[in-house]
Amino acid sequence: MKTIPKQKRTLTVNRFSYSLIIFLIPLLFFAQKVTVKGTVVDQATNASIPGVTITLKNSTISTISDFDGNYQISANMGDIASFSFLGYATVEKKITGNVLNVTLQEETKTLTEVVIIGYGSTKKKDLTGSITQVSSKDFHKAPVTNVEGLIANKVAGVQITPRSGKPGAGSSIIIRGGSSLNASNDPLYVVDGVPLEGWNGGAGMLSQLNPNDIESFTVLKDASASAIYGSRASNGVIIITTKKGSLKETQVDFSSSTRVTSIMEKAPVLSADQYRSLVGTLTTNGTPPKTPPGTANTKWQDEIYQVALATENNLSMSGAIKSLPYRVSVGYLNQDGILRTGNYERFTALLNLSPKFFDNHLKVNLNLKGSFEDEHIANEGALWNARAFDPTQPVHVEDQTYGGYFQYTQFASNPSLAIINPVSMLEQVQSRNENIRSVGNLQLDYSMHFLPDLHLNVNAGYDVSRGKYLSAAAANYFPANLQEGYIYYAAPSKEVKNTLLESYLFYSKEIASIKSRFDITAGYSYNDFLTTNYSYPTYRPDGVKQPNSDPVFPFDKPSHSIISFYGRVNYVFNEKYLLTASLRQDGSSRFSEQNRWGLFPSAAFAWKIKEEGFLRDNKTLSDLKLRLGYGITGQQDGIENYYHRPTYNAGYSDQQYTFGNTSYITINPGAYNLNLRWEETASSNIGLDLGFLKNRITASVDVYLKQTKDLLNKTRVPLGFNQESELLLNIGTMENRGVEFTLKAIPLKTDTMNWDINFNFTYNENKITHLNDVSDEGIGLFSAATLVNTVDYPRNTFYLYHQVYGANGMPIEGQMLDVNNDGLLNASDRYITNKSTAPRYLMGFSTNFQYKKWNIATAFHANLDHYLFFHPYDNTISITEWQTSQNLSTLYYDTNFSHNDPAQGYSDFYLQNASFLKMDNISIGYDFGKVLANSKVGMNVNFSVQNVFIITNYQGLDPEALTTNGNENPYPVPRIFSFGLNLNF
Repeated sequence: MKTIPKQKRTLTVNRFSYSLIIFLIPLLFFAQKVTVKGTVVDQATNASIPGVTITLKNSTISTISDFDGNYQISANMGDIASFSFLGYATVEKKITGNVLNVTLQEETKTLTEVVIIGYGSTKKKDLTGSITQVSSKDFHKAPVTNVEGLIANKVAGVQITPRSGKPGAGSSIIIRGGSSLNASNDPLYVVDGVPLEGWNGGAGMLSQLNPNDIESFTVLKDASASAIYGSRASNGVIIITTKKGSLKETQVDFSSSTRVTSIMEKAPVLSADQYRSLVGTLTTNGTPPKTPPGTANTKWQDEIYQVALATENNLSMSGAIKSLPYRVSVGYLNQDGILRTGNYERFTALLNLSPKFFDNHLKVNLNLKGSFEDEHIANEGALWNARAFDPTQPVHVEDQTYGGYFQYTQFASNPSLAIINPVSMLEQVQSRNENIRSVGNLQLDYSMHFLPDLHLNVNAGYDVSRGKYLSAAAANYFPANLQEGYIYYAAPSKEVKNTLLESYLFYSKEIASIKSRFDITAGYSYNDFLTTNYSYPTYRPDGVKQPNSDPVFPFDKPSHSIISFYGRVNYVFNEKYLLTASLRQDGSSRFSEQNRWGLFPSAAFAWKIKEEGFLRDNKTLSDLKLRLGYGITGQQDGIENYYHRPTYNAGYSDQQYTFGNTSYITINPGAYNLNLRWEETASSNIGLDLGFLKNRITASVDVYLKQTKDLLNKTRVPLGFNQESELLLNIGTMENRGVEFTLKAIPLKTDTMNWDINFNFTYNENKITHLNDVSDEGIGLFSAATLVNTVDYPRNTFYLYHQVYGANGMPIEGQMLDVNNDGLLNASDRYITNKSTAPRYLMGFSTNFQYKKWNIATAFHANLDHYLFFHPYDNTISITEWQTSQNLSTLYYDTNFSHNDPAQGYSDFYLQNASFLKMDNISIGYDFGKVLANSKVGMNVNFSVQNVFIITNYQGLDPEALTTNGNENPYPVPRIFSFGLNLNF
């Protein structure tokens, strides 16, 4: 072996040591811990950007920039820092010193934003169906009680109408005109992956959700988008996503608002002096009042309405505990109604956890929501009675027999003949509804280690609630005096236990060699719905049970279930051509075995025309996409759980048959139909999406056709054909065809000012095309109805007489046009007006303007070509012929009606065009930024007014809120003034 000389070995070691030292110097340098500071600004405006997330790659260390765009983070030299903010391209920078300033460039966010869809998400640029997402930054700025108010009139094709003005009341939502006559027209609501079933107690369908917890709404409008939900998607789907935590610094938000509500307008009725004057004239003419006038001057509507207060406080905390993102929130709302004694309280709580495990292969989402609602329900019968009660009578009297309230005591033996003092209806009757509810789910998404493109998603959820109900009247309450008052207390009144278990596989792959990428979803879903309804006897206030009040049975437990199999394929070729196809099979226990399963397919195609060579370099046009879609969805809501099988119902305690000395409760057979099938809606959609000037201006146009067959329709059948005279059958077809247009623009965007505009327009034409297996002639025309559903006309069309008018242009009482000249006035002389309660045209407009720290926003909407039947008391028979004389509307001065003519109640004189333009809200806010020097406490304040004004020719109180009979809702929607304070830490 060759030996190295000692001197040469020494030289070699020294050279190696020097080389090692030289090599380690930069490593030692880069391993140094440093505090990095810097500012993040917008590339175009050089304005600072607050709220930017700065994260060190391959670590859990992160921070966010403050109100001035400044940040500070502890890092090692050589670390990679990632800067991300919604709407901007993410930037990665290497740490090389103590100062690192970063510029972010705004990206085309309307195309890159992620949109939640059924069983997954996608980028907006890859959508093929008619889908609209509204995120929290686009919500209405004014505070709302119910979550649907956040997006009211912001989405084309979606009509959101207040059900009532009472505290806590929600809204009805109809997408593209609805698709049913007798079943539900409500969309399917999916909250954090849990479909909600039915009302489930509370003041509204979604009243248990806190608006401050909502991150986004996604509306699936056409069948190509919603058919993945199959039999529950005929009326569209609304996916609601709540806010989640993130790997940011802990963020604490507190908001508080105080609201003052007041009635916008009161019903125009005769004053006490006008009433006495009219009674005097009638008496002189030989038609005295049934009950003599008094000497008081009572404004009954002033007695029942009040200026009401509401307060709301919300506290939330979000961030991460090590690598566990979380968000927790609590909220409290206390809202008085403008109708005295009405009140609504709501407590809400939310916990969302979203950790990741196994190098992000396993993603976990735990969503828990809870609420408690306490609703004191004011007696809404007082609304009508306040308009009709004699204004010359006092509210109170000295006689305490009936609690000191004036009543028509001559009818004490039969109070149903008298009109009741409206103030006593509010103060002597108590109605209370309590509801506790929890909705939650655990969702696991596992990316296989051996094949990361393959995901297994499991979702287990629940929706449970428990309600209590109290209805009571004092013993001296006039209508309840004969029975010495009553107390009905149901605890519990109702329990709901809905459960969900579903699982799906998701596989995605990109094959660059053939310019393709695709994903496949295949899954299974099981939904079980169980409701328990409880019944109790009624007691007197002294604790004695009311006779014959025992229920036939203490409870019943209706239930049904749905089992589903579904799949979807998305394919993209060359980033220009997109194809989506889905298929779902549902089985429902509401149908007999031969009709239990339904198959619901869909397909959609999109072409990104902007990506073609002849448009790719066009600087003005930033997006152009054509969409085509078709699909079939189903409907089974509105069907009783056991309608497909013979049932027998126990009669009430007053329905008994006596054998000998024993009375037995009768058993009655119920109607049933073994042949019931799914309602099915086939939907076609053609859409065009456009963007200009880097999407500063975006627009979309959709043309659609919805055709529903096998309509569920209650139909009269011959006696003996079934157990009842009416039977629910699959008879009829209906269609909705329309056009939707949406325009969004940012006319102004600088470092100090920002202005955005949103406009949408909808045209929807509804028509019933078939209703009978034999002949459609005259089907749906019932002489006792003002609203009918009949062939070749929209649903809820008015069916009336032609009013005859005099030379002065005013109606001649009782004179209707004898259409067939037979000398008789009957149903043959009525006509189908082709005027419906459903508007043909919907428009929504909102805008938001920001200047430095000031912000102002407003929203309008309009419903055009819709009608209401406004028929107040305008006839003196209510004074001279009814059991108790009642007040009149000031419309009497126009009509001067005085005869009891039944035909007048069906006159088209009372049919009014209820088209309107409404200013929904206006708000102004100021952001103070940091409240204290060197602090992280930010504050902003805002003031808003809701239901500002309505422009309409309609003579009633509210042209928007309506009841099922074509009249306006008696509980008017109030005007709301609100002051809010927001703090964040």
